[in-house]
Amino acid sequence: MNTQKNNSAISALQVLLAALLWGTLGVFVTFLRQAGFSTLQIVFLRAAVSVLLLGIFIFLRDRSKFRIRLRDSWIFIGTGLISFTLFTVCNQIAMRLCSLSIAAALLYTSPAFILIFSAVIFRERLTAAKLISIAVTVFGCFLVSGLLTPGAVISGAGILAGIASGLCYGLYSIFGRFGVEKYDSLTVTFYTFLLAAAASLPFADFASMPAVFSSADWVLPLVCAFGPVTCLLPYLFYTAGLAGLEPSTAGILATLEPVVSALLSVLIFHEDMNWQKVLGMVCILGSVVIVNLHPAKKKTK
Repeated sequence: MNTQKNNSAISALQVLLAALLWGTLGVFVTFLRQAGFSTLQIVFLRAAVSVLLLGIFIFLRDRSKFRIRLRDSWIFIGTGLISFTLFTVCNQIAMRLCSLSIAAALLYTSPAFILIFSAVIFRERLTAAKLISIAVTVFGCFLVSGLLTPGAVISGAGILAGIASGLCYGLYSIFGRFGVEKYDSLTVTFYTFLLAAAASLPFADFASMPAVFSSADWVLPLVCAFGPVTCLLPYLFYTAGLAGLEPSTAGILATLEPVVSALLSVLIFHEDMNWQKVLGMVCILGSVVIVNLHPAKKKTK
């Protein structure tokens, strides 16, 4: 029993670390867009740098992690094409049409999608703690985003893109859960990035990249840090965490990201911090506490 609790605690910590790192995504994307990179170029660079680093690591450490069965390719199509590429495109469209904080809030409608899919596919119990946590989370995200504040700049297309990003992001917990039941988290993460890089490759527009890279001294170091910080490490942490948590619980814990995103927006871009954002952060952190005080037992096969 103690071992199971310890494993759950480690998995929860891994998901929280992933959320902390994902919270920096908006800052990186903003600076990269200012440098001149397009949305699909950013998607490609994020996946390509990550798959290159992870591929080298697996090659040097354990090449057996490269082996997968062809019949399981649907898992990696789901994690790589739907839950990474399509999610990133929708999320960046929401960032461009709305704001960093609003895009982050809409992204975190994902726990609701995860709960629905988990109940249908994995027969997860819809406990009161989960339902309360998700309701508080979504409300908190909307407060943090300023979406409920009078005068907020809202784009209909941006809202749709944000909700689509939440759906695609939520599906990673579903596809990823199937993946970690059959393969190591390194394998799942590697093929996720590989398919994502391959999908965005035709749209990367390599001809314009040299000019962007040479536009400022900080561009290359930023791109080198972008992959590991916002992609490689958080996806490794989150995928590993899925092995010890129910997808819905992992989705709720990952909602720490908009709190980090909002704080960074205040510190770096000097966005306003008002009582609504503070209350929203309290709601999100409260939902994380609720779901940890009433943890669901992960079923084992």
